[in-house]
Amino acid sequence: MRSRAVEDAKFRARQAQGKLRRFVTATFRKEEVIEKLALRRGECNRCGACCEILFKCPFLKKQTDGTTSCGIYEDRPNQCRLFPMEQRDLAEVRGTCSFYFIEKPVKLEKAS
Repeated sequence: MRSRAVEDAKFRARQAQGKLRRFVTATFRKEEVIEKLALRRGECNRCGACCEILFKCPFLKKQTDGTTSCGIYEDRPNQCRLFPMEQRDLAEVRGTCSFYFIEKPVKLEKAS
């Protein structure tokens, strides 16, 4: 039982570090965000897991069909708007997010 509590505490600590890292990156490192998002693929499945990292966001609304919505969607903070910014963010939601990341961006050729 003790090891489970220790693992949970470590997981919460990683989530806290991730929250801070995403805030700093989204606020002060915009070029880095652009590079990271070039590797992201997929779309939001509205699971709401990103809105429950460490605590449930007070603006998270659960729908009857099991999806979620944001009460301040148009005005949500950048760290919310941009989640996940990189592969390691997905570990904080334990596999519920439908986004994924590729290793290198695909370079598109111009049509002739």
